[in-house]
Amino acid sequence: MARDPSEYQIFYHVGLGKAASTYLQNRVFPVLQDICYVPRDRYRGYQALIERTRDERYLISREAAYRLGQRLDEFAAFKADARVILVLRRHDRWIASHYRRYLKNGGSAGFERYADLDSPEPLVWGEQKMRFMPMIEAVEKRFGSAPLVLFHEDLKTDPFYLIDQLCTFTGARYQRDRIDLSVVHSSWSDDQLKVVRQVGKHLFSEIPKPPRHPGVHRVQRRLRLWTCYGILGAARLVPKQFLDPDPLIPPERLDRIRAHFADDWLACRDYAQHHNPAPASPQ
Repeated sequence: MARDPSEYQIFYHVGLGKAASTYLQNRVFPVLQDICYVPRDRYRGYQALIERTRDERYLISREAAYRLGQRLDEFAAFKADARVILVLRRHDRWIASHYRRYLKNGGSAGFERYADLDSPEPLVWGEQKMRFMPMIEAVEKRFGSAPLVLFHEDLKTDPFYLIDQLCTFTGARYQRDRIDLSVVHSSWSDDQLKVVRQVGKHLFSEIPKPPRHPGVHRVQRRLRLWTCYGILGAARLVPKQFLDPDPLIPPERLDRIRAHFADDWLACRDYAQHHNPAPASPQ
C-alpha cells in the first residue's frame, strides 16, 4: 500500500554544480540526524525507498546545473510540497569553476565562448542561464514555498553557520565533531588544463553529443575521462616554455561577469536574509 504523502516531508537539494554539492553529499548530509539522507547514487530509487521506510523527513540531493527546470519538474511531479535547498556561488567564481571542470573532461573551447554573455545562442552558458534569481523564482512557482538559499562562500568563512541554517530548515541535528572540514578533492593546475585544452581540440568535439543508447554513452564518457586523466598526468612533464603564456581564464572576463551579475548576487543575498530561518543555537 502506497504511503500517504502527508506522512512525510522531503527536502530536495538541487545542486548547481561547483557550488559545494560534492562536499555536502560526502561530508555533511550523511552525518545529519533525524532525517533520512538518500545518497546521490541512489537517487533513481528514492521513491521505492520512501515506500519501504517510515521516516518522517527525507533529504534528497541531485545535481541539476543547466538542467534546473527539468529537474524541478521531475521532482515536483512526485512531491509538489517538497522544500528546496539551493547553494549559490558568486557568478564569476562559479562559472570559472565550471569551465575548469569542462576542460578537465576534454573540453576545448576558450572561456569567452564557454561563458558568453552576448550571444542569443551560446555554446554552453549564456546570460540567462547564469542568473540565480530566476532559479529561485522557478522553485517558488513549482513548489509554492521559498527555498533555503545558502552560499558557497560561507563554507570557508563560517561553515557551521551554514550547516546550522540547513538543520533549522530541515529539522535535522548534527554533532560538530563529526563534520570533516577538509577539501574533498584538489584542483588541477592551470598549466595542466591548458595542455588538455590544446590536445582536446584534436581528440574531442567542443560539446560532445551523447549517443541515444545510455549504455553506449556511459562507456564513451568513461573512455573520454580516462583519456583526459592520462593527458592531465602527462601534462606535468610539459616544459612551461611550450605552454600558452596567456591566462587560462582572462581576468577581465571574470571582472565583466562579476560586474554584470552584481545586481543578481545582491538580490540573492537579500532574498536569503529575508527568507532563510534564523539558525538554532550551535550543537
